[in-house]
Amino acid sequence: MWQQPKTDWRENDFFNIQDYNRIKGNLIEIRSQAFTLWPDFDFEDMGEDKTYQDYGFHADEINRFEANIDHVCAGTYPFAVGNRKTFYDNQPFIDWRELNRIEEACRFIHNNIQSRINGRKKLAFTLNGGAF
Repeated sequence: MWQQPKTDWRENDFFNIQDYNRIKGNLIEIRSQAFTLWPDFDFEDMGEDKTYQDYGFHADEINRFEANIDHVCAGTYPFAVGNRKTFYDNQPFIDWRELNRIEEACRFIHNNIQSRINGRKKLAFTLNGGAF
């Protein structure tokens, strides 16, 4: 289910499990919506939702967010979503600027796909006068 992205990250904000699960869930929702208009495309598994018992975040998990944004753009429409970053273990973690970029990309892609779904032309007709 789509959740409103947080697009006002600030320098002192903390990234927590709700943020992780929201971004992951939004990417999955975008992919499922895209299937109404486009054929299947590559998408990396992001695993189960995080809980408080999980031990932190890993670079490869954040890199999957980045990869899946690229996969959605490649499989649907080449949305302009900024430059992908790659994160490494024991290096600086994702910062507020990159979180804003990822969440804004999700919002932008979701809104565009939704407008295309809602804007599809439909033709209503009845076969054989409605008698079957």
